Amino acid sequence: MKYYTIITLISICVLSGCSHGQSGNHAVLLQTEKIIDEDPNKAMQMLYELENAQNKPGDDGANGDIAHSRLDTKEDSALFGLLYIAAIHKIGLEIRNDSLITNSVDYYRQQKEHTRLAKALLHLGITHQSNGRWKDAVTCLKEAEGMIDGCNDKVFCYDVYDAIGNLNAAANCRELMLTYYQRALASATAMNSSSRKAASLNKLIRAYIHQGQLDSAKVYVERAKPLLSSVERQVQSDLLVSFGCNALEEKDTVKGKQYLLQALEVFPNEYGAKRMGDLMEAEGKMKEATDYWFESLNTDHIQVRIEAYEKLVQYYRDREEWRALDLSEHLNRLYQSIRVNDKAETIAAMQKEYNHREVQHRLYRNVLLLLGALLVLLIIIGSFYYYHRRKMKDYNKVLSRIEDLQNKLKETQKEPETPVDLSLMDTLLSDETVHYFHRLADRGKTPDDESWKDLYDLMNRILPDFLGIVNRNGLLSERDIRICMLIKLRFIPTEIATLIGESPQTITNRRARLLGKVFGEKGGAKDFDARIQKLQE
Repeated sequence: MKYYTIITLISICVLSGCSHGQSGNHAVLLQTEKIIDEDPNKAMQMLYELENAQNKPGDDGANGDIAHSRLDTKEDSALFGLLYIAAIHKIGLEIRNDSLITNSVDYYRQQKEHTRLAKALLHLGITHQSNGRWKDAVTCLKEAEGMIDGCNDKVFCYDVYDAIGNLNAAANCRELMLTYYQRALASATAMNSSSRKAASLNKLIRAYIHQGQLDSAKVYVERAKPLLSSVERQVQSDLLVSFGCNALEEKDTVKGKQYLLQALEVFPNEYGAKRMGDLMEAEGKMKEATDYWFESLNTDHIQVRIEAYEKLVQYYRDREEWRALDLSEHLNRLYQSIRVNDKAETIAAMQKEYNHREVQHRLYRNVLLLLGALLVLLIIIGSFYYYHRRKMKDYNKVLSRIEDLQNKLKETQKEPETPVDLSLMDTLLSDETVHYFHRLADRGKTPDDESWKDLYDLMNRILPDFLGIVNRNGLLSERDIRICMLIKLRFIPTEIATLIGESPQTITNRRARLLGKVFGEKGGAKDFDARIQKLQE
């Protein structure tokens, strides 16, 4: 008995330990997910600690490759992959291995977990771009963009627009680049994120400078200046470099140099170093210029590296030929890596084609939904008709009875004409309110609500029973009552059309319909006018 008791206790302990470990891993991942948008460095540290905890003693994790995770469940593995790749991208780094994020996309697509699928597609698209797979990058990023409406995450919206803007910037699709950077700026503004607003403004400033649109660049420079004190040093440095570049393009060398030096003091900046090198070259200080150019070679911005290499090759060609040759080899490899820039039209066409396919897909889906709704409606109508077909005789009898009642109603609706002193009509027609309405009609204007109220008050004062007679059934709209008043006051149809704000033909049609509504008779517009004029005369 003791033996079985011990075995049972051991089993419970083991299961409890496994359960605790598994739930602990998932809790860490969820906590990481909460902080990753605002503190990706901390998120990366938490992921490394979790990965190290999963490795067996003495195991180096597949030669230190964090991609080899031993998380217990597919759910945790998928979330780990998403968070790990997202942290890398949010820190500003690249990764070419797409196995982790592809696994996350496959899992979330299978589970139909749309929010995380959208984020996984975003980071898979960025990874594809890093590997030069432009078509795959466009497909993933556009699919992620299509899922924005179903996602309440404002940071995700910003990240998608920013990523597509970066894609188009890399491909020299300038119009699309500006469109998406402006959308990213709008998203950053909506969430009141200073750092993201500054990043978007910085990209727009440089884009407009590159295109020679200095007026547009200056607008965004002024919008960015108030943000300098509220962003981290690296972002400050980027903005100051952009301010300096804009000043240099405007031929203000002194101010541009001040901005660049200030930027380099705040935080190392390779693009700023490149522009400072160019300034030093212009001043004939080639030693300082080459130092700045070498510093700028560390940038991730390929075009900046190319320009720096070209400057260095040109400088060393007549001085140190061996160094010039070495730099030329690096430059040639960079030239080969930017062949995508010759495919701007192709990449733009990919995005246009994807948008077209999405529109067609939505249209097809809507047509199917409409056909389904029509089919259901037809079934309901058919069932209703079949159910009531046997009662048609009784229904016809009811209709006949209703007809008889309507005929009797018409008789009762014919009100005796109530005579009124002609002086009352003269008083009514000569009132200043009536003259004011005539003047409005002559000028082609419609009265405001206060003027209509004055006219109502006038009618109720001079002919207190008129409005009650025409609307005794309570069937008239306010517009119908106004038409009745204007006809009684001898306004012609074109004046009525102007005052009511409708076409003369519409007014004619309304008058014909009002004959049935008010008097229960059939006829034309003139018949209605005659009946109105006879009321209380």
